[in-house]
Amino acid sequence: MVEATDTPTVGRPSRARRSVAWAQALAFVLGALLLVYVIRAVGVQPIFAALSRVGFGFFLVVAMNGLRHVLRTIAMSTSVPPEQRRFTFVQAFAARLGGESMSFLTFAGPLLGEATKVALLRKRVPLVHGVPALVVDNLLYNLSVVLVVFGGACLMLFAYPVPPVAREALILIAAVAFLGLVAAALATRRRVTLLTNIIDRLARRGFRPNFLRTRRHHIYRVELTVYGFYKRRPGAFISMIGFDMASHVTSVMEVYITLKLLGFVPHFGAAYIIESLTKVINFAFAFVPGTIGVYEGGTEIILKSLGFAVAAGVALAIVRKAAIVFWTVIGLFIITSRALPNAWARVLDRSPRLQKIMDSLVLSNVAHRPARTAVSVAGIALGVLLVVFTVGLAHGLLRERARREGNIGAEILLRPSGSIGLSGSQPFTMSAAHADDLARIAGVRMAVPIGQNLDKSGDGFGSHLVEGIPFDQYAALTGLQIKEGRKLEQGDEIMVDAAWQQERGIALGSTIEVYERPFRLVGVFEPPGGGRLKIPLATMQDQVGSEGRCSAILIACVDPSQQEQVAARIKGKFPDDQLIFTRDLPQLYISSVPALGIFLNVVIGVSATISMLVILLAMYTTVTERTRQIGILKSLGMSKGSIAWVIEQEAILVSVLGVAVGVLLTLLTRFVIMRSTSLTVDVEPKWIAISLAVGLIGGSIGALYPALRAARQDPVDALSYE
Repeated sequence: MVEATDTPTVGRPSRARRSVAWAQALAFVLGALLLVYVIRAVGVQPIFAALSRVGFGFFLVVAMNGLRHVLRTIAMSTSVPPEQRRFTFVQAFAARLGGESMSFLTFAGPLLGEATKVALLRKRVPLVHGVPALVVDNLLYNLSVVLVVFGGACLMLFAYPVPPVAREALILIAAVAFLGLVAAALATRRRVTLLTNIIDRLARRGFRPNFLRTRRHHIYRVELTVYGFYKRRPGAFISMIGFDMASHVTSVMEVYITLKLLGFVPHFGAAYIIESLTKVINFAFAFVPGTIGVYEGGTEIILKSLGFAVAAGVALAIVRKAAIVFWTVIGLFIITSRALPNAWARVLDRSPRLQKIMDSLVLSNVAHRPARTAVSVAGIALGVLLVVFTVGLAHGLLRERARREGNIGAEILLRPSGSIGLSGSQPFTMSAAHADDLARIAGVRMAVPIGQNLDKSGDGFGSHLVEGIPFDQYAALTGLQIKEGRKLEQGDEIMVDAAWQQERGIALGSTIEVYERPFRLVGVFEPPGGGRLKIPLATMQDQVGSEGRCSAILIACVDPSQQEQVAARIKGKFPDDQLIFTRDLPQLYISSVPALGIFLNVVIGVSATISMLVILLAMYTTVTERTRQIGILKSLGMSKGSIAWVIEQEAILVSVLGVAVGVLLTLLTRFVIMRSTSLTVDVEPKWIAISLAVGLIGGSIGALYPALRAARQDPVDALSYE
């Protein structure tokens, strides 16, 4: 009978693990889909507009998140008896980060996270003391969480007007939290051994009785230790409660600071409510890895109920989750550093082939001369940087200009017939009165004439786009707003966008030289769109000698989704004029510079040459230094092809390392350039792949001559080489 009942359980753990893995994957996918839905519903632009305000303030959010980990680490350390506390604060902090990373990323959540903490500290704290201490720490923390949630729900109920559905949800949350506090008090008073009672009931019903009974004593002992914690160590009990509550205060401050960085003016009460209710989301959806989607969607609902902008909730959630991910990555590094050496040794023991690869000539050659390898990697990295960064800078500048000129609230751009090139180079041959005719076409909301002209930059390098506009009509079409100063009126007046003003530190009333004469700065506008410098259209018409004419007309549709039909009507009335959809500007800008392709091909050729020469010199030196070793290999029977392939393998490995370093350098350079200047650098996966191919091909060709030279060496001459 025993065998009959025990046999089916053999396969249960594996089936259970598979079921849990599938459930975790499904939860993650559903969460990701929810996140995509939330972002699409809110809109990408409002979210990115909010996130762009954070800047380096993000590191302050990371610091506040880290302070919470510090306080929780102190509470966790306090829970361990002083006589068993054979670890430093740094070791405890590392154990906490490792455990929290597992809690954040896995389906099992806190269970696996706490087990990870125990495992990371097991050499310094015996399990018999470590497990009860962590149980006490978590129980007290969860008790403080329930208290914070109860307070937040009550505060929102009484301090904010909320819709009926939200009110019912808040009442339910407050009621559950209150019952949780009452249940905890009763369980403590009566010393209810809940887990032990559950184990006894499951065992009586025949659910794996032998397995449960062997663990009943340990669980019962842990529960008694927990109940006796206050009597044995009242000072530690009070201290832990204090540290836990302080960690909640840092979380509230984190919300407050993040909202402040996003451009809002929050109250501490609102920050407290947001933090308390997000704890409910984290608890209810702990089974979703990273709480992806549910955290962002829930935070959006909470902030919307408090009267914030819809995008604020998603932006707040993204910034806070980024801070969590920062510490999670550190936790994963800690776990990896602890587990990788032993795991790698076990893998090598079980795989003789992998051990053979690790002992191969290729890796030993690379490691034998680290300085030369580093120089070779740096040379190839320079070639990759040359390709990816140059292409990214060129495309970034063009696309940024196209995005800026496409971000004007118009769907269609009408230009005179015979126009060549894009903004700044069109003739002023179109009558500005055409705008009135266009405005009467069905489906057209507004039509505004503009003039665009290139003028040399004030510093003598390059040029900038100056845009002539009729201010009132242009502002109504594009949504342009005055951030500082006043609107354009007439004469030599100029407006600039906020970013341009900030970069140059120019104050209102200053003069800016345009067309070799001073223009007075009267206003600063946002958002950036079209030309960064704007002057009255009449002033530009006088400058180019084309009174009553313009270079293009901006057309906004009543329904942007019907822009193709509107364009067909416009084309029917003005068949000779050029019609461009503003959505096509980024691609048109890149294709409008034919010399760019030639320039990029030259850059790729130079990069390939650099890679080839670097590898040629490095491998030639390698073959020269190892002449005797090559002679020994040949005398032992190694074929010419095998020797040549060893040299080629080393070149390929160095090339791959060089490409990886080059991409990292490119990303770092991009970050520095975009932070310190107004330049835009687009790092495209396509060009990373091209740089990889260039590095590998250049490296392989460069190593070809040294490889053939090594293969052709005579064994006797090689062995006698000094």
